[in-house]
Amino acid sequence: MKVFLVQLTLGLTLLGSSVVVDAQAPAADAKLDRNDPNAVRCRRLEVTGSLVRKERVCKTNAEWRAISEQQNRDADDMITRSRAGMNPNG
Repeated sequence: MKVFLVQLTLGLTLLGSSVVVDAQAPAADAKLDRNDPNAVRCRRLEVTGSLVRKERVCKTNAEWRAISEQQNRDADDMITRSRAGMNPNG
């Protein structure tokens, strides 16, 4: 009888936890707003070394924003380093 109760308790615990996980997951049918950070956007990017080939890349809006911000930081860093190299006093 004890084994049965342990199995029943364990089963109910697992059932309850799966309900919580399902409640936190977004519904597959739900459409996200186009500007939502979790919405996926696809872009066609040119392939280096090819005149016509393009590659389709899909990422979330948050990932695209993070990539853009990193590219801006890299560009600012390159400009700062090139200016420091041109300064005879620095």
